[in-house]
Amino acid sequence: MNALESSVEHLYGTFSVYPPVPCMSGCPCCVSEADKENLHIRPLRELEENDLLKYVFKALTTWGSIEDFKHFLPRLFEILAKGGLIAYLDTIIGKLEYGKFEMWPENERAAVETFLLKWWQNHVETQSYFDHEAFTGIYKITGELDRMLACWETDFQKNGFRVFVDCIDHYYLDMIYDGKNFRDFKRDDIKRINLWIAKNKDNLEKGFFYFENREAEFAEMISNALFTVEKNCKNLK
Repeated sequence: MNALESSVEHLYGTFSVYPPVPCMSGCPCCVSEADKENLHIRPLRELEENDLLKYVFKALTTWGSIEDFKHFLPRLFEILAKGGLIAYLDTIIGKLEYGKFEMWPENERAAVETFLLKWWQNHVETQSYFDHEAFTGIYKITGELDRMLACWETDFQKNGFRVFVDCIDHYYLDMIYDGKNFRDFKRDDIKRINLWIAKNKDNLEKGFFYFENREAEFAEMISNALFTVEKNCKNLK
């Protein structure tokens, strides 16, 4: 069992104190009886993404209580860990905020934060793109920027390097020039991200020479990223 899988199991253990409620209250205009049945047609760990999708949008606002949400949360995160619900992570994070996550018991907050940090580490180790929504959402919930950056390896021989290049290519200028995509970040934390990028920019040059004759298109992307950082890294206000 890897660290991400272990964090999922810890979620199940932590939130097992919230049993299923067969007759969850829901707005009759928004939630049908068939929708309710979808949540109970199979055991929690066997519910599929499509079974839970409508609930993701309606939870807490027009369907169910905070206790109901906590019951389903481990399965939502387990599906996320397996590659599902990626497009809806921002919605799930929003539900945590709406449900006053900062006031949850300490053990529950710790279980959720551990999962999110392990999920982020898994993302940079396995994906080829920078997920801005995930980065922002996890930052907002955990406040653990240093840990998020610490697990993000930017050596050109690591997968995180591709995520690093993609981040610079799509979001770097937006970050340092107060773009809308970073309005949820504290100004001091924006500076910390910028310093971290500047500290790791030498990997861009090393990566360019490594990929120059292997992946020409990616090498060009790396070159553009390096130029962008060198030209603008001192312009953070």
